[in-house]
Formats: sequence, structure tokens, C-alpha cells
Amino acid sequence: MGQYILVLDQGSLSSRAILVDNHARIIAQSEYPLKPHLLRSGWIEYKPDDILKSQLDAIRNLFRKIGSKKQQIAALGMAGQHSTIILWDKDTGKPVYNAISYNDPRGVDICRQRAERRDIVRERTGLQLSPYYAASKIKWVLENVKSVQKLIDNGRLLCGTVNTYILWHISNRSVFVIDHASAARTLLCNIFTKTWDRELLELFNLPHEIFPPVLPTSSYLGDAVIDRQVVPIHASITEQQATLLGQGLFQEGDVNINYGDTGLILANTGKKIFLLPGLLTSIAWSNHDSTAYLLEGVINSAGSLIEWMRNNLGILGPKEDIEKLCKGSSNRLFMFPSVTGLGSPHWDSHSTVCMYGLNNNSRREDIVRAAVESIAFLVKDNINVIQTDGRIQLKRIIGNGAISDITHLMQFQADILRMPVHKAKEGNYTALGVAFLAGLSLKIWQGIAPIERLTSSAATKVFNPKLSDQDAVKLYDRWRLTCYHSREWSKNFS
Repeated sequence: MGQYILVLDQGSLSSRAILVDNHARIIAQSEYPLKPHLLRSGWIEYKPDDILKSQLDAIRNLFRKIGSKKQQIAALGMAGQHSTIILWDKDTGKPVYNAISYNDPRGVDICRQRAERRDIVRERTGLQLSPYYAASKIKWVLENVKSVQKLIDNGRLLCGTVNTYILWHISNRSVFVIDHASAARTLLCNIFTKTWDRELLELFNLPHEIFPPVLPTSSYLGDAVIDRQVVPIHASITEQQATLLGQGLFQEGDVNINYGDTGLILANTGKKIFLLPGLLTSIAWSNHDSTAYLLEGVINSAGSLIEWMRNNLGILGPKEDIEKLCKGSSNRLFMFPSVTGLGSPHWDSHSTVCMYGLNNNSRREDIVRAAVESIAFLVKDNINVIQTDGRIQLKRIIGNGAISDITHLMQFQADILRMPVHKAKEGNYTALGVAFLAGLSLKIWQGIAPIERLTSSAATKVFNPKLSDQDAVKLYDRWRLTCYHSREWSKNFS
């Protein structure tokens, strides 16, 4: 058996091919840029041919780099954008329309028309009725592309995620599948049965026959044929879930906090499915024997809040040291950082940025510190939902992402959560997560234990709480008051 796993990572700005060995080491990688097309009203599309070409170019360039090692590739796995959808003609392989990005909002009216059924959507999918998932995008294509109905009538229309589309093409059109994690982000898959839900398909008036079979994230899916080399496909998943697993967070109570432009909190709930107020529920990963679920929180403004302060307000210089500014702050202010509305658990698109506690002694440093701490407070709002419910005991928290390098943020996060927070090392955790899933399916690793040993050093530093419990509670109470008054102000005056 070969000792390498080929990982395809198709992101929003690039396509990557990565070679990972059986010791979870990245041997080589190749990346090709991908350019989205920005249309009116915030619509975002990709040309499917561009997606496919960039991914194939990345693979071929990787093969040139690794030489004879390509003969030792035992499996292929893929991570892709969740909820970016493509519809194409089964006979010609040609798309009927551009790929519509996960963050494209054009389905808002379609969702609004079905608002009275939001409860059934929530109960079966674990998600909010939102245009940012696939269902309304697919419906939009069916309503606006004239050629589609004829293809449906002739049994020629296919629909899937980016993963589905690429795997279909690189398998000589033999692999038409969607994994559990990707299907769970469509608003059409019942997360309890892990199958397409006929009532939800009817809600959006979508024909069942255009959708692929739903299979586990870690399983044999078929064979890819790349440059005349046959490579078995053993994993498919979304990028977010892959990152969770790449850090070894396979156990119930494990949490990943991604401090990117948008903050993301993924809490592994093991085999338990919870529908908690304000949080999303989805599938973390699966094989033929079991399924692990997660709770998800979304922070609309994390890294983007820092960029907003730098680019729009001029409070920060282009490369100014945020850590130094936080250390220089002597007065605690409270910022409500709703630059683009609030994500979970509040889900308030109308709220605005507010600042509390300003006085004659307030300085720029205090404002920067307040912004940084507001991100940690929003994370706490999400974690608090889980802790208040009490059925899942949080065990390990690992933070990563661009602004996780701000020491003050990580320390304050530990302080306000009253739990240790681990800072992840630099690394491609998406690739590692996909490799682990493929390796588990192929029995390169015999269960989770060897993977946990390989990822035991994924964190570089542990931030332990320094604030007293009393002080942490007092600060969080003030934050909740800030949150209440800010939302009330926005409700009445925005």
C-alpha cells in the first residue's frame, strides 16, 4: 500500500493539491488562484470551468514536484466550499449556469416566501432558513435558466457542490456523490436520517432525481483517474469540518474557534444531536459505522472588525502592532462590534456598532482593546449557550486563524470563558483533516487514537485563565448589558 494521501482543497480564492504522508506530514503542495465574479447586488459566481481547471492545474503541478512519489499515492480526499452549487448536463458535462457561491444572497426572496415553514427547516436540518445555503440557489437556477426544465424532463440535469462536480469530472463521470457534511449544508438533508428530505425538496419545488446519493465523509467513493493514474477516493467533506478534524478534535466536547475574517466556533457533540437556541447544528464527520455531530456559532465580525478599524476609521495603521496597543490601554471600554450585523446566537442583521464607557480619559488604545475583547465576548455568547444547556461538557478548546496571533485576544478569551484556550500552531489543518478521513477509510490509521497522538502537539501555547471567577462574571454581565442596550438602540433608531 502506498504511504501518501492526495488532498484536494478547493477554496473560495484558490485550488490546492497537497501530498500528506502517513505521519501527517505535508510533503509538497501546489496552489492555483481562483477568481470569483462579483455581480450586481452582491451576487458572487464562479465559472465552473475555472474551478475545474485550477484544481487540475494544481494536481498536475504537484505531480511534477513529487516525481515518482505519485506512484505511492494510496488515496485521494477532498475538501470544498460548503453551499457553493453547480448544475450541469449529464451528457455533455457542461454547466447550465455559473457556480453560485455560498456567500451569494440572491435566494433571499425565495427563503422569505417560505418563512412560515422555517420551523420545519430548523427541526430537520439544524440550520436557519437562509439564502446562504444551497436550496434557494438551486431554486433560483431552476426558475431563471430556460434550458433546465428540458434537461430535467430528459433525465440529464445533475446538481451538487463543488466537491460533487470535481469528483464527477476526475472520475471519468463515474462518481456522482455528496458527503454527509456537505449535504447537511443544503437545507434539504435531514440530519437525523442523513438522506434527502422529500418534504424539504417539495418546499423548494426541487426534483429529487437531480441530486446525488448521500454517503459518509470517510468512505470509499470510487476511483479518480488523473494523468492515467487510478487513485481511489476515500474522503469528501467541507473545509470547516476538515479543519476541526485536522487539529485532532474528534471527541465530544472538543471545540475549534477559527478567528478568521468571520469567526467560527465548532463544538463536537459526538453522536448526540442538539438543537440549541441561536446555534446551528450540523454533521462533523461520518463513516459507515457512526456519525459525529457539531454545534456551530458564527461571529460576523472578527478579523474583518480589525480591518474595518484600520481601513474605514483609520484607528490602526497599516502594520501597527495591535498587541502593543492593547497593552497600552488603561481604561476598559465596551464595544458592540456589529459592523455587518450579528451572527449567532443573536441573529440580528439590523444592529449597529456602539461604544460604551467613553470619557475624557479615553484613548485610541482603549478603543482598540475594546474591539479585540468584543470578539472574545461574542465567542463567549455562543459558548454560554452550550454551557447553560449543560448536556455537553467542553473539554478542549483550540483557536486558530489570522487574529489568533493577538496574545491579548487569546488570553482574554481564556479569562472570559474561564477555561484554558490552546493556540494552534501554523499549519494546513484542512489538508490534515481530509487526510485523516481518507486514511481512516483505507485503514492507514487504525481508529482515532493514532491520529490523536499525531496531533497532540497541534497547539503551541496554552492560555490559562488569570482573572478571578468573580471578575470574569462581572465583566460578562457588563457585556450583556452592552449587548442589550445596543440592540435596543438599533431596533428603535436604525
